[in-house]
Amino acid sequence: MRRRDATVKSENDGIEHEIREAIGSRIAELRRKRKLSARLVGEKLHISREAVTHIETGRNNVTAVALWKLATLFRCEVRDFFPDVPDGYGLTKVDTDKIAQEGGQKAAGWAKELFGAKKK
Repeated sequence: MRRRDATVKSENDGIEHEIREAIGSRIAELRRKRKLSARLVGEKLHISREAVTHIETGRNNVTAVALWKLATLFRCEVRDFFPDVPDGYGLTKVDTDKIAQEGGQKAAGWAKELFGAKKK
């Protein structure tokens, strides 16, 4: 008899997959815009063409280091790979104060720039 491993899925699995797809889609769009093959991008990242394709379709996660390398290769900002934060999401003063306390004013400034103020 074949053994089956139990897989536990959380509510966030679907959301996380959607975010991976959005990031991957943006990577694919920028790659095509610069007329680069998945094979060439894979070589630059030291991964296979298939791994690039899996990232672009949201099947695989992409590392922070790979995003930095892609931004360098595509001559764009790392933030260009990410979807916009949905309306209604943002940081409160309590959030930015906590970030400043834990990560310093520079980190709090980055968070404000990235996420803006929370809409009321």
